[in-house]
Amino acid sequence: MSTRKFKAHPQSAPGDFYVVNDECITCGAPHVAAPNLVGWAENVEFDHCIWKRQPQTHEEIEEAISAVLVSEVGCHRYAGNDPGILERLGSTYCDAPQPVRRYQAGKSGNDVVPPNFALLVGKPSSLDRFLTALKSIFRS
Repeated sequence: MSTRKFKAHPQSAPGDFYVVNDECITCGAPHVAAPNLVGWAENVEFDHCIWKRQPQTHEEIEEAISAVLVSEVGCHRYAGNDPGILERLGSTYCDAPQPVRRYQAGKSGNDVVPPNFALLVGKPSSLDRFLTALKSIFRS
């Protein structure tokens, strides 16, 4: 586990996934995404979500990533250094520094993979959608 940027709720299970203490707004969304991993703190003045336990399997890691991404105020975080998780969650939800990405040559050696400027990783950007529409017009 890497060093955390924020203080975790004291009842959260130790590990890479955590909830920032006093930032939960009790939205309940992470509980739906990962019901076996995320729960409610006990014997507290105000409701606060916690990580009941850390993910162990590939399926649980997928649920954990979903729980972080659906959090209403970004209070769920990842303090680990798994490159795949870091890439999927991005710097918004990760405590570890993000690796610097560089242009990479494609398989033919001539193709260059441009950086992704989409707000949501994995979703086409406005520019991508515009260029796709433009290409379809000129193909007609």
